[in-house]
Amino acid sequence: MSTPAEMAREMETVNRALSQTRTLLAGMDQADSARELSPPANSPLRTLVEHAEDAARLVTKYLRGQPRT
Repeated sequence: MSTPAEMAREMETVNRALSQTRTLLAGMDQADSARELSPPANSPLRTLVEHAEDAARLVTKYLRGQPRT
């Protein structure tokens, strides 16, 4: 079974993937807004990724706080 430290390292990979996804979605949102000549807006998917990123950060923090076994 994985230790909390190993699981925290795996969650850091998830955090990086979500961060990169958020950046890509932000660029796509900007391109869509520019194409439509409308004010910048967040897509529902970008909002979902931002919430997932926050949750992943909390899980990582929790796992880092667990005692080492």
